[in-house]
Amino acid sequence: MIERVRKTILEYGLIKRGDAVLAAFSGGADSTALLLILNDLKDELGFSFFAAHFDHGIRPSSNEDEEFCRRTAEELGVPFFSKREEVPAFAKEHSLSLETAARLRRYAFLAETAGKLDASIATAHHAGDSAESILMHLIRGSGLAGLAGIRPKTVLSLSENGLFFGESGAAPASERRECTLIRPLIGAEKGDILSFLEKKGRSFRVDETNFSSDAARNFLRLEVLPAIEKNINPAAAANIRRFGDIAAEDEAFLSSLAEKALDEAREGDGFRAERLLKLPPPILKRCLRLALAEKATLVDIERVHIEKLTELLSMRSGQGLDLPHASARLSFGKLMIEPSGGSSGASREETSEESAVIPLENGDYETPFGRVSIRIDPDFSMEKTGGVEYNTKKSADRMGCMMDLDSLLALADGESAFFIRSRRAGDRFRPVNSDFRMKLKDFFISRKVDASKRDGIPLVVFGGEIVFIPGFLISDTVKLTGDTRSVLTLQFTE
Repeated sequence: MIERVRKTILEYGLIKRGDAVLAAFSGGADSTALLLILNDLKDELGFSFFAAHFDHGIRPSSNEDEEFCRRTAEELGVPFFSKREEVPAFAKEHSLSLETAARLRRYAFLAETAGKLDASIATAHHAGDSAESILMHLIRGSGLAGLAGIRPKTVLSLSENGLFFGESGAAPASERRECTLIRPLIGAEKGDILSFLEKKGRSFRVDETNFSSDAARNFLRLEVLPAIEKNINPAAAANIRRFGDIAAEDEAFLSSLAEKALDEAREGDGFRAERLLKLPPPILKRCLRLALAEKATLVDIERVHIEKLTELLSMRSGQGLDLPHASARLSFGKLMIEPSGGSSGASREETSEESAVIPLENGDYETPFGRVSIRIDPDFSMEKTGGVEYNTKKSADRMGCMMDLDSLLALADGESAFFIRSRRAGDRFRPVNSDFRMKLKDFFISRKVDASKRDGIPLVVFGGEIVFIPGFLISDTVKLTGDTRSVLTLQFTE
């Protein structure tokens, strides 16, 4: 048994000399065997070794499990870490199944501990687990990625808030931490593990729920696979795993094509729908999964969600789609994806308005939108400055403007300060050189400003009128003309 695990470690490069390894130790037969074997190999292979136990707060005997794990680790001289959480409460709070919540919190603890140790995480998945996983994914309608089974080595991606995790980057990119998962027992059969423990005279903890066929995975393990091996092919489990190896190779190749295609479709914060729609279906679907993994999460994402996302690509701008733990929308030909609860998910009523009052005086002022500088030139000559040209410039990155001071003061109505704020319902704006005032929403649409970005754009208001939108235009009301004599310059800087 030890020789088989040694071979797996060397064949797949799971552990190298100088590495640190954290074993996930539940106290069950598989994880107990993993702990014993890795502890025997640590000196020979030259790695430091630790163990971690997570108590989900689900089973009444969980305290006894933790005590068993602690005693065993101490007996072997293995540094031990443990944590208890009330997973049922977490599942209820975040509307997750108990199984999903348990995995999330367990891996969050393991990843946090492994991060402190700069260690990879060793789990006790064995050959039978991989066959079960392939069958389960097949029955649930999984794609090729799910049919690849449990791989010897993968990368765990976990969000900082512990709400999302997965393999190969399935947590939000903005808050992702990653660590390596290794499965040294993946080449071992369950029977070999039990025989090893018996020869060692080692006891282990038994989770009584593993013997109930009520759970789908237990039913596969206890009823379906044994029946297939007895009545159809004794080597069924091995053949299923072999298929998983073939699927993994094909999936790796197709995923590499999808990664390249997604990068070519990338534009700003989103992806060009037109480019995505030109892709063959196998590559397009993988692109959409990669996009979800990068921008939000793949947790609870199924085939039907990818199909709905594909349909969204052909819809008109502004159409959206709610997905498990994510939202997607089409914005001016771009597919935009973000975690649920992001900026596009908040209603206008829920969005708190940021604002600042700036006096009509020379100076530099700090605001929630950045620093604002004001300079007043009471003796301004259009002929000398050529300032009239500003009125026709529409550079999208213009963060400063020049206003006719007399026209500005005519709006004052007793005011002597600028009010800088985010947008409000019903806002209207008269763009420079325009003959009419338009809805601010229509102005942003005409400039193809994504809906999720609009709340963050500051509006400069004076006398109740929007006189400048940084990055865009001033109001026609305060533009420079041939009659301009006094000028106010307003500049935004970070």
